[in-house]
Amino acid sequence: MNPRKLAEVLIAKIHYAKEILQARLENPPLLSELAQEVGVSESTLQKGFQMQFGTTVFGYLTNQRMEQAHQLLHSSDFTVAEVANIVGYSHLGHFAAAFKRKFGITRRECFFGKTLVSGL
Repeated sequence: MNPRKLAEVLIAKIHYAKEILQARLENPPLLSELAQEVGVSESTLQKGFQMQFGTTVFGYLTNQRMEQAHQLLHSSDFTVAEVANIVGYSHLGHFAAAFKRKFGITRRECFFGKTLVSGL
């Protein structure tokens, strides 16, 4: 197989891994399982993710979870605990810390902001 075709196949596998993560945010596979599922080594998966998406596999997963959580907090009647569970966090404290790192506000501020905005 020529190098260009090999690169195209590898890129397709990296994008497939991203699709798997997106579909399984609540219960994602381990890095080793994901690599095996798409047919690459763990290090190739990590390097490929960094090259294609500018982040690690874990960084991508966390970012997607936080984006979904932000959307749910703003557009649904789910409680903060329910949203944390939906996006795959079993510990509310871990969810709160990740949310604050991503958005610079607490999940409560986001949650209460929704109430204030929708009440106008």
